[in-house]
Amino acid sequence: MTYSTPDAQSTDQELYDSVFSSLTTVTAFDAPAPPLVIIDYPCGLGKTTALISVLERMPDLKVLVVVQTLDEVKRMVSSAPVGRLHTPEDPGSNYRTKGEQLDPLVRAGKSIVITHNLYERAGTLAYQGAFESYKVIIDEVPDAVSPSKLNLDPKSFKEFYIDPGYCSLRKDGLVVMTDRGLEEEGRLKSALDERLISNISSGRLYYDGKQHFIQTLPTSLFTHTDGVIVLTFLSEGSLFLKFLEKFQIDYTVSKSRQCHQRFQLQARDYLKIHRMSSLDKVSFSYSKQTSYTPKSAELTKVRNALKNLRQRNLAVVDLENLMITCAQKNWYKRLGRDFDKEKPALFSINSRMFEGANWLENTTRGTNKYLHCTHAIYLYEQNANPISLRWLNADNAEFRAAYALTEIVQWLWRSQLRRGKAVDVYMPSKKMREIIQKWASDGK
Repeated sequence: MTYSTPDAQSTDQELYDSVFSSLTTVTAFDAPAPPLVIIDYPCGLGKTTALISVLERMPDLKVLVVVQTLDEVKRMVSSAPVGRLHTPEDPGSNYRTKGEQLDPLVRAGKSIVITHNLYERAGTLAYQGAFESYKVIIDEVPDAVSPSKLNLDPKSFKEFYIDPGYCSLRKDGLVVMTDRGLEEEGRLKSALDERLISNISSGRLYYDGKQHFIQTLPTSLFTHTDGVIVLTFLSEGSLFLKFLEKFQIDYTVSKSRQCHQRFQLQARDYLKIHRMSSLDKVSFSYSKQTSYTPKSAELTKVRNALKNLRQRNLAVVDLENLMITCAQKNWYKRLGRDFDKEKPALFSINSRMFEGANWLENTTRGTNKYLHCTHAIYLYEQNANPISLRWLNADNAEFRAAYALTEIVQWLWRSQLRRGKAVDVYMPSKKMREIIQKWASDGK
């Protein structure tokens, strides 16, 4: 890993030059892998705008662009020159899924923009060589590692999958289907676990030797292309970089210390953080807040705090300008495997905020949809999944703090902070307050 820290002049020009030079880098003939560059610049600086400008300047460059949301797909396609970018259409009579449309688009040599949901199909095509002449551009670091909900103790895994010869376990923990397993895949899906067999067949499922299965991004996107750039901020706190290090995928980080410092100073001046004293002893880690029962003292405190906040400090605030995060099941009523966005749940009932406020996932990034928001409520305490941390050899206090900082900064800068305007944030977690305040003050 290497770091390049160009002297800041015009920030917009510097960012543009960084994106342009990364996309025009030619892979050396004897290079072990295509170049992978992390463009690490502050939120709201215009990374996507710089990318679109570069694509306009280089009409023959073939790219696969991966963004967070469908709104960002539409933004990319509409902002680029007509016909410069293509995207899979909604499923219809010709295609059952959007993934099926990637193959013909690639064969036609089209530049493509997709969401992260199509990673698996894109990875399969990359492994087959479809993207060897493409630059891959990823807007915001992806969820590189996700522990599966499928748990299986070592004894059972060995007895039902390994010993009969259906699967084998590589030294690095990758679970692979044997020839016998592939021949009997249909029967195994019925006899064993359909989801587990399907995940193993994808070639991205690892077993940690205890009882956890871990699914990863397809590494072929970083090894079977003409180069990769990732547009993000505070990358040192992302699991993605730990993922690259685990798989020994070399990368370069391009950033500007001066630009970063100016961003911290802006955070210190415009980020108005408020303590919610009545919630001092309430934990907002995911595991804790999802364990509170309807009659628990903690839930009563949360409901009263939100209602009082609405009646007092936020009495004249238009709820359309308020964004809030907590566990989704605490804001929207569970409806099977999904949520009913029309019905409140444990935290939002009687909060007087449900109708109008913008609920966001705590990992929201890569969208401008909420940059009108003037106020925010952060009912969360960021903790990376310990299974992922252990598997990535990143389970230490320094990285956990960096991870929490990265996630909260990304979330906060969905608001009008992106426009350089002040935002009032109500944050009950002492840990999260101290992390963001220390970082902002370090800008001095």
